[in-house]
Amino acid sequence: MKRLRLIRIYQMESKYKKTRSPKCTFETEYDDRCHLALSRSPISNTESRVNGASRRDGARSRGRAASPPARKIRASSLEASGGTTSIPLLPLAMSESSGDQLKRKRARVACEPCRQRKRKCNGATPCATCTDWGYNCHYTDQTPRKRRLSQPSPTATASAKPFPPTAAAAAAADSLRSPDEAVPQSSHHQGIARSLEANSAAAFVRKMGLKVDPAQAPKLALFGWNIGARQLPSGTGTISARPIVDVISVADMKQLAEVYFTKIDPCYGFIDRRVFDDRLDTRWQTPLSSSSIYDSVLAGVAALGSLFSQRSMTITELHLVESARSILDGHDGSGPPSLELVTGWALRVVYMRMTAAPHATWIASSTLMHLIEAAGLHLEPSSTTPHDTVPLRPPAATQPHDREISRRLVGVAHHLNIWTSFDLGLSRVSFRTGLPRPAAPTTPGDYTPEVLNLLPASACLDPENSQTDSDLEPTLARVLQGTHTQPPSVMAQTNLVLCILRRLRILNLSITPQVTDQVLVLFGRALSYARAMVTDGSPWHQVANVPMQILYVLLEMDTRASLAMLPAAMQTVTLVATTYDTATMREAYSTARLLVSLYQQRRSEDTRVLAEVLNLAPGGGAQAGETGTEPFSPRVDELSWLEGLVAEMPSLQGLELEPWLQGDVLAGGEGWE
Repeated sequence: MKRLRLIRIYQMESKYKKTRSPKCTFETEYDDRCHLALSRSPISNTESRVNGASRRDGARSRGRAASPPARKIRASSLEASGGTTSIPLLPLAMSESSGDQLKRKRARVACEPCRQRKRKCNGATPCATCTDWGYNCHYTDQTPRKRRLSQPSPTATASAKPFPPTAAAAAAADSLRSPDEAVPQSSHHQGIARSLEANSAAAFVRKMGLKVDPAQAPKLALFGWNIGARQLPSGTGTISARPIVDVISVADMKQLAEVYFTKIDPCYGFIDRRVFDDRLDTRWQTPLSSSSIYDSVLAGVAALGSLFSQRSMTITELHLVESARSILDGHDGSGPPSLELVTGWALRVVYMRMTAAPHATWIASSTLMHLIEAAGLHLEPSSTTPHDTVPLRPPAATQPHDREISRRLVGVAHHLNIWTSFDLGLSRVSFRTGLPRPAAPTTPGDYTPEVLNLLPASACLDPENSQTDSDLEPTLARVLQGTHTQPPSVMAQTNLVLCILRRLRILNLSITPQVTDQVLVLFGRALSYARAMVTDGSPWHQVANVPMQILYVLLEMDTRASLAMLPAAMQTVTLVATTYDTATMREAYSTARLLVSLYQQRRSEDTRVLAEVLNLAPGGGAQAGETGTEPFSPRVDELSWLEGLVAEMPSLQGLELEPWLQGDVLAGGEGWE
């Protein structure tokens, strides 16, 4: 009996070794076929039943080689080595202890191959049947039946969805939404992309080049973003942070401070001159004292004064920049930032905007905005706040004079962060309280309010803003009507106008001829002021940035009036590049020449095509005279209608129609030649 039992088990193992996967156990099969059969019936009956099942399975496998056996043995794990030896059969007592595992479990969802072949599926991915027979296991989305009111178990959920959703799955889910839900989201994203492209001059120039000549189009970069980093004539040695009293004398410090308050403070006025002079005298009277946070303000003012007084880099300026950087980066941040720390960071961002790379400047400007929020400088004291309410961050400045300084500091920080973010197409830092209140002039030579008054229109150009495209032209008209007297203020106004024009161009929206004339007049003023600032030794970032953008827009406008202004724009770019001979300006100058050259080649090709068209019909005027056709003479109403049409088309402005509408010109007289 024992020998026959082992023989039958060996036959069962041999039969299933011929399948694709030997991962099966004969515990259940033995309980169903062998154990009970051996205890209740003769050996011959068991042998015939097992042999019959083998013959049926063999015939079925020969008839349908791609189908699993009809009586599939429940799968479990075999040996880890691959299954040349079977797991020994468990006794009946041990099998009864694991009765819950031996109960049949029906999968809630069957894969498609098992559904087509009507085979049992365990709901895994891939399932056991597909793994054994090499099928391509996949599931189709099906609506759950209504009679199944209970939620699926976590095990079933995990088996039905074994992988987290991917980007492709998310895109497929978006495609399954209704058109009413998908269209607004798509249009919103497209609007943001268009706004980012228009706000950034780099993307605008790249698109211009691709439109003219894709093979020679400029790369995606901010050309002429500032004058660039200046280099020492004799090379740079080791620069280490030193106390400011060891870097510069008090006389030189006062001289550089005078340059700062003469050239920079009128438009970026966020430092109290009286407090600054007092702290300067006190610092040099106690040179042995340790460096304080206000030393970063002194070093920042001196570095900017050196930048606006020396066209070449000096070793003193490098030490001043390093001293300010070391103090600002070494702040432990144990408490709320002080006004002195925020002022030092603001001076650092102003210096970087004129000399550093765009991304480094954006990071510094974002840090400045976060410091302002942490210090509470953006908060305004409100008289409507209940007395029993304690604000988490009270305003850092409570005195009226300090409050005005804080507003100016926050406004300049907004101005720098907004436009740096726009140029790079990155996010800007905004506060829940919105923009600061408009600043008021404090002295006769204070022009900071002119720059800060541009903040509302600048913030409206944020890609995330809900402003409609139809509001762009009224915004442009308001900006053009603003009062700006100083060169840096006019350059900031021009920079805003250029951004609005790029937005209008991307949207294929035209402006009226009157607004076009105002824009060209502003461009002429900006180019003139840029040349004056270069001659005066004032390397504002707009000195290089605005002339380059004007050149781009003039080429894109492509009218006779705009092309007539191109020589002045190119002359200004050349002057800046020769005065500040940096790698940044050399690249900007080469890019400007490349764009003009590409447009000139396109015009030459267009002229050649037009000449070929004229050569196809030589002597057209003489043939018309020979046939006796009378020359065309337009009526007055037709002429006025055509002039009105030309007036509405900016590309045809400046075209004289009367000579071309005379009878002798149209008839091929002397006027044609």
